[in-house]
Amino acid sequence: MNRKKTASAVVWRGVTHAMLLAGSILFAAPFIWLLSTSSKVNDELYPPKWIPQIPRGVIESPYIDVRDNERPLKPVLVSVEDWQRLFLPVCDAISGAIEGYRDEFPEFYGPFLTNRVWAEAVFARLLRRAPDVVFTKMNSEATAWFVENTTPKLCREVFDTVYRRVALSDVVLHGWDLSIERPTAGANFSWRVVDGDAVVVSRPEGLDRPGQEVRYSFAKRGSFRVETILPTAMRLEDLKRVVVSNHCDRSWHTLWATVEMEGRKFVSAQSAFSGTDLWQETTWQFASEDDDSIKMKTWLRLEAAGVSEFVEPGKIRVTVEYRYAPRIFATFNKYTDNYRKALRIAPMTLYVRNSVLLVLLNVVGQVLGSSLVAFSFARLRWPGRDACFFLVLATMMIPPQVTMIPVFLIFKELGWYNSLKPLWVTSFFGGAFNIFLLRQFMLGIPRDLEDSAKIDGCSYFRIYRSIVLPLIKPALATIGIFTFLYVWNDFMGPLVYLTDQRLYPLSLGLFALQALQGGAFSYGLMMSASVMMTVPVILLFFSAQRTFIQGVTLSGLKG
Repeated sequence: MNRKKTASAVVWRGVTHAMLLAGSILFAAPFIWLLSTSSKVNDELYPPKWIPQIPRGVIESPYIDVRDNERPLKPVLVSVEDWQRLFLPVCDAISGAIEGYRDEFPEFYGPFLTNRVWAEAVFARLLRRAPDVVFTKMNSEATAWFVENTTPKLCREVFDTVYRRVALSDVVLHGWDLSIERPTAGANFSWRVVDGDAVVVSRPEGLDRPGQEVRYSFAKRGSFRVETILPTAMRLEDLKRVVVSNHCDRSWHTLWATVEMEGRKFVSAQSAFSGTDLWQETTWQFASEDDDSIKMKTWLRLEAAGVSEFVEPGKIRVTVEYRYAPRIFATFNKYTDNYRKALRIAPMTLYVRNSVLLVLLNVVGQVLGSSLVAFSFARLRWPGRDACFFLVLATMMIPPQVTMIPVFLIFKELGWYNSLKPLWVTSFFGGAFNIFLLRQFMLGIPRDLEDSAKIDGCSYFRIYRSIVLPLIKPALATIGIFTFLYVWNDFMGPLVYLTDQRLYPLSLGLFALQALQGGAFSYGLMMSASVMMTVPVILLFFSAQRTFIQGVTLSGLKG
């Protein structure tokens, strides 16, 4: 009998632990997805995957590769048998068709004509318009349809998407007076290699955009530099920013810029990454007051680096350096890129500072105010005490939407609109739920302690400070955690009372970040900012969960 009971207890314990583990995984899944998405670029969002892509270790470029969402996938209405039967023959047929167009392609296509990745990318593009009935036909008929639709134009379009390369083109100069100079207008590119194992090759045709391709190898050296010298009518003090159009090879190597003009040198204080496979406009701006403003900072900062030997009048020298990132560092660059952008683009440190300030003031206010009021309800006897306590509880039944406008008008009359005062001053008057929680906790304290203190000559405030507060620490910690969660996540209060972006807390700052992005919305960027907002809450709960649970469970017990 005892053995059966022991076995039953072990089984029940195992089932309970399994259920708890399953529940933990279930509730942790949204945060894991949030964390995973924060390390993704936009083209990784579909098809959805839990683990972000790990960059390949790129030592030489250019090369051929394809995104996960550009690979051929089985159409929904096509059977698995037909798909497996036709996949390899169709890819082989498309590869043969591509090689047959050799004479119609530019010469630099040659080394990649037999690359299977190119054929699979063409196959994926054709699947968008291939009728499902094609897959029910014999191999020869099915492959004939794909070969017939594999045109040179389609092959060129697909090649441009799978051809990973580093290329440079236009340089645009912006002045502080909003003037713009385009010294490279008309494809007048003049980039040249000044250091490293690299070669610049002009690509006027064969790709969607002309530019100067940089064929590099990091096998022997860990960096290379390319530069261009351009004419400009601007003076150094009038120049605001330099914009360089560059095509990246998805290697996640780092980019650094140096700008030299009128005998002075400026270097980039922040790195860019070769993380996409598209053309991008990388902007470097000279250090100014804009760096400390609340503007959306889409630029990388240029800082003074002393004297330069380049003194040609009316000329500017722009140097771009590519530094090799081993695969582990390339992965780190990719996984942290959205976090770096969030911290750089928006004044996140300012938002965090405002949130921390509001949290501290509200926690102190609620703990102090609620404990004092609860002490008077629990330990003092005065006329109308129970009626007043009933009124306090009754305020919990009033929806906050009802009192929002009257309270707003009161604060506006006090001159507190567009300040942080409405968001923390009221906490020093306590909260109805917090008062109720502390009162219940204080009722469990034996009155003998209070009577002994009175005999020793303690005042009511001394009793509150020296006897009651030490005994209700779990309840105070619970109130502090509840207050932290509410204030940290509060969105409506700051939205109603604040218009100055310099006063925004983190919750409203995320909304501002989303609005500032406009059409260039990045889910990864928003998820990274959301992770930074969520992590403090999780850390607080896990570090104080025992005190939190103790404060909740003991608040209704009487001694």
